[in-house]
Amino acid sequence: LDDFDLEEINADYLPIAIDPGRKSVFTAVTGSDLRKVKRCSIKEYYHLTGSTKYSAKLQRLKDQHNITDIESRIPSNKTSSLAQYQAYTEYIFNNLDALFNFYGHHTSRDRFFLYQGRQRAPESLINMLLHGTSKYNRRKRNKKKKKK
Repeated sequence: LDDFDLEEINADYLPIAIDPGRKSVFTAVTGSDLRKVKRCSIKEYYHLTGSTKYSAKLQRLKDQHNITDIESRIPSNKTSSLAQYQAYTEYIFNNLDALFNFYGHHTSRDRFFLYQGRQRAPESLINMLLHGTSKYNRRKRNKKKKKK
């Protein structure tokens, strides 16, 4: 550490201090300027993954097909009482066709897109840290790519 001086660090390196949090995915300070604080909230992370749109769409479909009512009435399977566990299994078997029809193969495409979003989100967060995004770069705000 004695070999480095502040001018050399500012000229050649980009020091980044990252602090993971409970209410934010990360809080980071880039460079030696302590005013350059970047944050990514959990809400932003879920938006990057696409899970907010998917959960809203899934809830809308559940309401249309009355799956919300079926799922909310499922008895607890965490019991030591044989009668309560039997009531749980009977309820599940009585509604199994409706649940299988709703959670069938047609939801696989949405789940795959959600998987892709979860894979893509860390790269977006790294890009946010290193290069900045429209959130931190005023020149990138409200500008969209032009089609050729």
